[in-house]
Amino acid sequence: LVGITRARCIDRHREVTEENGPTAANRAFRHLRACWNSARGRYEEMPEHPVGRARGNKKFPWNKTRRRREPVAWGDLPAYWAAVEALENPVRRDLRHVLLLTGLRSLDARTIRWEHIDFDAGTLHRPTPKGGADRAFTVPLSAHVLQILAHRQMDNQRWFSSDAGWAFPTRDRSGSVTHVQEAKEQRYERREDGTYSKVGSLPSPHRLRDTFATACRESGVGMMETKALMNHRLPEEDVTEGYIRLSEEHLRGCQERVTAF
Repeated sequence: LVGITRARCIDRHREVTEENGPTAANRAFRHLRACWNSARGRYEEMPEHPVGRARGNKKFPWNKTRRRREPVAWGDLPAYWAAVEALENPVRRDLRHVLLLTGLRSLDARTIRWEHIDFDAGTLHRPTPKGGADRAFTVPLSAHVLQILAHRQMDNQRWFSSDAGWAFPTRDRSGSVTHVQEAKEQRYERREDGTYSKVGSLPSPHRLRDTFATACRESGVGMMETKALMNHRLPEEDVTEGYIRLSEEHLRGCQERVTAF
């Protein structure tokens, strides 16, 4: 690691920016910084990472990026729903509906296992979401989402001798059953010159998360409830809010309100 110089990092950051875009470049070097800091915690002789400040208090040349906020417009939602219904793969259709109606992160939705769902209590448990086991959470589901999952459980039996416990199963290249690896829906067609163009793509799963958050707001769900449903960290700096623990039934009512909206 100590052979990686600041000058090399700046040059490589510029190359990745040109080849893969500003967001990818920033992400790659934040990962490098995290790895470096982990090693530095073990080896005291390591210098400060090369992505830190340089002499003269000059900062690393991070790319300026903006956070994307692109919910599906309400006027476009019927067309989006119709496009999902037109998908040939029923597993992917149901996955898309669950993503939209729960606001789950893509990985949290794709890795749902049947033991994570309590159909009697109407809840879903995510044992290792973003942030790891310390951020595990259980969230109530709306009746409509529970119906989708119950149908998925029955339908899996038609297509797989065993779904291996996955709510949204697929087969890998070796033929083994695993969970859906990618929730994006993008199709490409080959041009006459041999290149490909993207056609028929649907919004990414994170845009559906934007849509869910917006629906929470416009259907009258409070910000604290929205954070709880989306597994965002609840505010701790406010003394009063620190006392509040939202009940499962209250959050279930919020889920139902968003689904109805």
